[in-house]
Amino acid sequence: MGAHDNASRVNVARIFALSPRQAELLWSLVDTGALRDAAVSAGISYVSARNMLAEIKVKLGLDTIPLIVGQVLAISDHHAGATQLHDLFGLSDRQFAIARAVAIRKSRAEIAGSLHLSESVIDAEMKNIHLILGTGNAAEVVRIVSAALEHPSVDAEPEITTLDGHMLPAAAIDHGGRRIAYSDYGPAGGKPVLILHSTITARAPPTRLVRVLAARGFRVLAIDRPGFGGTDPAADWSSLYRPASDDVAAVCAALGIAHIDLVARGSGQAAVCLAHRHPDLVARAVLVNPTPAIDHTPHDRGPLGIVKRRFAANPAVIELMIRTLARFATATRMRDGMIRSYRDSPPDLALAEGDPQFVADYLRATRDFARGRIRGYVEEQRAWATGFDVEPLPGKAQWRIVQGAHYILHAPDAAIAYWQPRLPDTPVRRIADAGQMLAYSHPEIVAEALAEA
Repeated sequence: MGAHDNASRVNVARIFALSPRQAELLWSLVDTGALRDAAVSAGISYVSARNMLAEIKVKLGLDTIPLIVGQVLAISDHHAGATQLHDLFGLSDRQFAIARAVAIRKSRAEIAGSLHLSESVIDAEMKNIHLILGTGNAAEVVRIVSAALEHPSVDAEPEITTLDGHMLPAAAIDHGGRRIAYSDYGPAGGKPVLILHSTITARAPPTRLVRVLAARGFRVLAIDRPGFGGTDPAADWSSLYRPASDDVAAVCAALGIAHIDLVARGSGQAAVCLAHRHPDLVARAVLVNPTPAIDHTPHDRGPLGIVKRRFAANPAVIELMIRTLARFATATRMRDGMIRSYRDSPPDLALAEGDPQFVADYLRATRDFARGRIRGYVEEQRAWATGFDVEPLPGKAQWRIVQGAHYILHAPDAAIAYWQPRLPDTPVRRIADAGQMLAYSHPEIVAEALAEA
């Protein structure tokens, strides 16, 4: 690493929110290449090193020592605080290697040879890379990847990273022995607003929504609920959203936030449960297409509705189905699946067919399922399929419900009929030209609803 060793250590530790001991072990691992030798170099036992390595793997989102070492060296090679391409664009390890090779202008044959892949596989992965990056040719890949590798990823404060491109800031706290993963887009002096993710995504929020909120003076945060993304599963799932609510309170306490607004993407129950459990913490809220309970709406609309119906008929298949779907998920398959699912919703179909930013955002928000991080999804879907409901929350005139008229998973009228008795004082706004992905397609409307609340 030479002259850039100290800067590299600082950048890597900040990018991945590593503790000093984790950072020391990681760099010992880079120097030695073997965990036992790294443990000796770091002055810790092999058992401690093995446990710490498991934590490092989670933070880096990588599963093997060679991948971890390679990622650290890749960042260190671009010592200007290079952004990790996995988080920046949502690329897989193989796509990351191919994109870097393209960026230094290697030929297809050279890339295939160096990665021990066939040229047909390189061609197929390049199609996925173009879809994720929104590029049309190799020259555009060179431009975007080269720019990304020279762009500083971390702001002056370790826990706050400015939004740029497809970046997902990574930070975490330890709470009661559990890791809670979150993103903080800053600025530190902005009015805090938490974007609650849906049941079928992790915390990565819509890029345009973050930008619109930031332009209005908000400090945007996103937190993985238990069992999603980088947050550890809950110890007790008997009260579905209680651990998630306490996680939000813990992160806010760690960041010195006394009151926070909410934007809930489909996760209306999570917002209501948070307000019940920590009423002094939650201020205004906008529920975007909040999901109704199973007993209050038809759940057989479109391909996604068919999956939901299977869950309702047999909750035991939820985990098997999501593991199977995640195993075969690729950028192309996901985009094709969205196009089929959204055929009856023109606004959503337009996003899937013609908006690379949306596709990239959604891939980033769902990629952890392919890594086996599905516990939160399974528990929330099981609760929904077995009739989970929330207690009414009157008096929330400063809250808003924003409902897309083309929502395909649940009938919009039935969804509104469910929520009105539970939020009796909350105004409802119907958006005629929006669908299921309203937060992606109409970020200005979401921000306006929050401002007027």
